[in-house]
Amino acid sequence: MKIAPRQRQELDFLRETLDALDGAVDRKTRANFREIRERLDAWAARVAVIGQVKAGKSTFLNAFLNMHDFLPSDVNPWTSVVTNMRINLPSDPASGARFEFFDESDWAEIIDGGSRIRKLTEQLLPGFDTEVLKRQSEEMRDRAQARLGRHYHALLGSAHDYDFLTADLLQRYVCAGPGSDAGLDRQSLGRYAALTKVANTYMRNPEFQVPTIVTDTPGVNDPFLVRDEFTCRSLDKSDVFVVVLSAHQPLTDVDIALIRILARQDSKDVVIFVNRIDELEDFAHSVPRVVEDVSRRLSRAIPGITFNIRAGSAYLADLTLSDDPEAEAERAAADTPELAEYLRATYGRVPEDRLDRLYLASGMDDAKAVLSSVIDNGVGCNQLAQIAEDIRAEINGTQFVIRRERDSLQMQVESIGKDVAEQAVGELETEIEAIRQILARLEKIVETADTQMDKVLGKAWSGLEGRLMSRIDSFVGDQRPVFEERLFRSEIAKGPARALEIDIAPLQAEIETEVVGSYDKCRAAADVILDNCIHSCRQTIADRFEDPTENIRLQDLPYEQFNSTLTLAKKSLRVEMIADRGWAFWRRPALNVEKSIAALKTLAGEEMRPPVEKILTAFNEAITERATAGNGRIRVMLRMIEASLAERTHRLKKDKAELQQIAGDPEIQRRMVMRLQSQMEVLERRLLDLSALDGSLARADLSKAA
Repeated sequence: MKIAPRQRQELDFLRETLDALDGAVDRKTRANFREIRERLDAWAARVAVIGQVKAGKSTFLNAFLNMHDFLPSDVNPWTSVVTNMRINLPSDPASGARFEFFDESDWAEIIDGGSRIRKLTEQLLPGFDTEVLKRQSEEMRDRAQARLGRHYHALLGSAHDYDFLTADLLQRYVCAGPGSDAGLDRQSLGRYAALTKVANTYMRNPEFQVPTIVTDTPGVNDPFLVRDEFTCRSLDKSDVFVVVLSAHQPLTDVDIALIRILARQDSKDVVIFVNRIDELEDFAHSVPRVVEDVSRRLSRAIPGITFNIRAGSAYLADLTLSDDPEAEAERAAADTPELAEYLRATYGRVPEDRLDRLYLASGMDDAKAVLSSVIDNGVGCNQLAQIAEDIRAEINGTQFVIRRERDSLQMQVESIGKDVAEQAVGELETEIEAIRQILARLEKIVETADTQMDKVLGKAWSGLEGRLMSRIDSFVGDQRPVFEERLFRSEIAKGPARALEIDIAPLQAEIETEVVGSYDKCRAAADVILDNCIHSCRQTIADRFEDPTENIRLQDLPYEQFNSTLTLAKKSLRVEMIADRGWAFWRRPALNVEKSIAALKTLAGEEMRPPVEKILTAFNEAITERATAGNGRIRVMLRMIEASLAERTHRLKKDKAELQQIAGDPEIQRRMVMRLQSQMEVLERRLLDLSALDGSLARADLSKAA
């Protein structure tokens, strides 16, 4: 099956357009299109496969990519590293992998990130045993040091590159599985996993018609919660999400919370795949009920959004890829009358060949068809439309420059014919000065807009930070009854109190609402600045020249909406209530529950600050990228005026002496007229070529809209 053939055509069309532009413009102007070509060459559809541990994500991906046992799927524990499968990217090697390790700052955050919290806890709440806060990070560090020995520190911040990749090699870097720590065999499972930040694998796959990055993520309920942040960062960069659910437990509260955040981003798409249907009893009749249940619960939890839901079994697809001696026996065991009944009820046919029956029942073709449609009609259209708009803006700017140059040449030809060469020089000098003034006004307009944009973005960033921390403070304050009950119960029991685990799902919802609302307001303010700026620039140019700059528009800018998945990176606030020495502190008259709550507020704020800072960074990156894209369109106007000014200044310096001599020398007049007319013919051909290319882009845009 071909995945995203329509976007293949769009990519080819845009590349052919840029190739044609290389021949339609001069060498200096080609540089204006070079950055667009680099962006187009780097474009890829970004697909993230996510879900809970043991939902079968890695098995699904192996089957989806037709690569039996490539990603580790049968180890225990599970894949623990974000793994990017970079498929058909032109700039990548045809095969191999690159594994990047945490650097000193990354590792310090993981290992020592809680030290400030621990110190503050000991200051505010004497007697609290905070050792449990260090347990997970120390476990990761100890495991890495035990496996890597003297190589541990040398690996920080480095990377391992391979020209060829095997499943066994991959498992060394991405599995948190048990492996053999004893002896530190270089082939041991998960040898580098604790230290691996991200895994990038390179491959060619003819099914994918466009460059695609498919990301396999650790499970969202992975006990190594420190990985959640890296999972969420990868989700923020993805455009399509395939959420793999287990047919046994198809939709948990964690799944719904995850899907809710992903689905609210209009520029991104969510596909649901209910996996492991072969493990259901009477799955021929159970699967429709499970799919209907998932659809109904999603509609109730996330109204107004229609989800693409497919069901299947990655295991059945993987069986068709396996040539192990046991595989045929497993295929025979899976090829039951019940499977035939399911195929007949679902697809209306039962293939004659066993492999075809198993693969059809796996649902892989359904999943590929949905993903193909989503890329073709969603992410691909949106992002490539932005590149097409940038090309049209540059074409418009280039046409403007060429027309101005052509008209100026025509003026010189007419001046020569009238024997008024000195007047021609004066008119050229006057025009240069007028263009210089236009450029100065444009620069002032853009500079003012930049200043306004900086203020808007800075105010939005700082305001959001204050509101998020205020919400955290209020949330912790609202937990007062929970704290009081735990303190009372522990005091009555006269024993060590257990850790108080506070579910922060309600806080996450508040943070999500605040982030989305703040972004919408900030985007609206930024768009007003961009709109005003482009209108002022257009008017400034129109006051001097007849040509409008109609194809320089603020359409298809990135990040129309924003909702960071980083809000999912933390599941709870953990407060250690261990009272080996602590209850004397609580009973002192000078320190009461009010002061305790205040201390816990401080601790919670400190613990939540790192994820809040990362959310703010993602927020800032999104709105800055949108503002930068709009500013890039506007600066096309500056470049075209600069180019007009440079061309005229260069020609004035070159021709001034000759223009002053031509009045008394008819031969010089004739040669100069011929040269100028020849230059005008070249410019006319370029204008025709550019108009044709712009017209083809406009027609393509209309056909997509239709």
